[in-house]
Amino acid sequence: MDKVKMSDDQLNEVSGGSVIPYLVQPGDTLNALAQKFHVSAEQLMKWNNIQDPNMLVVGQQLKIKF
Repeated sequence: MDKVKMSDDQLNEVSGGSVIPYLVQPGDTLNALAQKFHVSAEQLMKWNNIQDPNMLVVGQQLKIKF
């Protein structure tokens, strides 16, 4: 049987996941936010179209998916 890979959006629909906004605060880092929300830094980058993990801006709104 072939495995089908689902996108993050499809997985959220199936699992009843939700998205919350988060405003970047002074001192926030992508790795710290990933740890805080129990996701990977790579997931945060993908969900928010972040190319450079060192370029978070205070006040920037991120999408956090659960």
